[in-house]
Amino acid sequence: MTFVRTSVSLALALAAASCFSGYRTEADAKALRVRRGTFASDVVITGELRAARGEELAVPHLPQWQTTIKWIAQDGAETKKGDRVVELDNSTFSSNLDAKRQAVAQAQQELQQREAEWKADTLDKQLDVERKRADYDKTKLDAAVPKEIVSAREFNDRQIKFKRAEVELAKAIDVFKSQKTSVKSDGDNLLLNLRKAQRELDIAERAIDELILRAPRDGIVVVRDHPWEGRRLQEGDSVFIGLALAQFPDMSSLQVEADLADVDDGRIGAGMPATIVLDAYPNMSFPGRVASISAVAQESSRTSLRRAFRVRVALDRLDAVRMRPGLSSRVIIHTMAQQNALIVPRASIDFSSAKPRVHLAGGKVVEVVLGACNAQECVVKNGLNEGETLGRVVASVSEMRETPLSYRAALAPRERGEGDTQRSGVRVRGVATRVSALATTPSSAFGTFSPVRGGEGLSMERRYA
Repeated sequence: MTFVRTSVSLALALAAASCFSGYRTEADAKALRVRRGTFASDVVITGELRAARGEELAVPHLPQWQTTIKWIAQDGAETKKGDRVVELDNSTFSSNLDAKRQAVAQAQQELQQREAEWKADTLDKQLDVERKRADYDKTKLDAAVPKEIVSAREFNDRQIKFKRAEVELAKAIDVFKSQKTSVKSDGDNLLLNLRKAQRELDIAERAIDELILRAPRDGIVVVRDHPWEGRRLQEGDSVFIGLALAQFPDMSSLQVEADLADVDDGRIGAGMPATIVLDAYPNMSFPGRVASISAVAQESSRTSLRRAFRVRVALDRLDAVRMRPGLSSRVIIHTMAQQNALIVPRASIDFSSAKPRVHLAGGKVVEVVLGACNAQECVVKNGLNEGETLGRVVASVSEMRETPLSYRAALAPRERGEGDTQRSGVRVRGVATRVSALATTPSSAFGTFSPVRGGEGLSMERRYA
């Protein structure tokens, strides 16, 4: 009985192995075959929907350059015109408001008091001038009497009194003019102090009113990102004058803003077609086109050394029902499409040697000349024929370490300038150094090697991270 059970189990195991083995061989033979068709090379990046235009709510001009967020509306909230969106901390301004009002009152009181004193002093000086003028007129008449009528002594006394009255009048006039000039100067200074105090009070009162930012129109609120922490702004964050806190987006200007890793620089260019897939609606796709790529690569955050180029992708078609700012999306950029190309699966290509080799189904290995590659396939230029059945390459760990990773998707053609360089920690699209031989390691302390296509075949390009 035991023998029968053992025989039956062994037969079932052999049958199952045979079935699975036959299925695998048929699938491999179907998949690993040289075929002719359209070769496509795509670059996939991720980003999110953002509005290119919209009304911004920013920190207004304040007596102090920095303040904090006391309250902020929820990201994506529906608002009506005039609704409160952001409220900034006003404790600094409200605590000084009473002092500023008292300063204005004191300046007004001092000005009024001094104006009364100046008016009295000016009137006294004016009366003194009138008295001196009366004396001058009197002594002038006396001095005009001919000396034949009066004695010589009296005539001389009259002349002396006239000269003295003339000098006194001129002196009184000068004092009166000086008084008016002094009053005007002191009045202007006090008036400036009053205006300064009033202006500071107005700024403080206006700042308290402006610390409540309201919706300019009906629409949704998009809360802006923190400048350096890679998250949305929230209550308690410190903000400075001019910083954008929220946006009321123009929904007709939606576009995708994504990041292209600096190691992929040159793989895409402005004007390339793209397909956008929203993560919230994975079964729908929207056509688009690369609108622009930033000139320099920046760090994604202060705590990361990874750098990326900012890519803006324009949408050819909008969906007002489903599309909302902030939705994450996947962008498939179609960098190239080669028609009627001879294509070989990468699973059959051995990259461990100096020249790529392909394993045939019968065990034979042939050297080939490859063209562009993507993650799954390569274009073969020479060495294979359409319809040939291929084998699968199985590399050991040691062979994988020796395999130049330069043959991976970077084999796809690149629209480059003249390479890359590094300037003050920011990777710039610019000059690069080329070496003619394939590197045996994907990176070193001196930079990362990436393959490029040239007139002399395949070469390596050193790119500085």
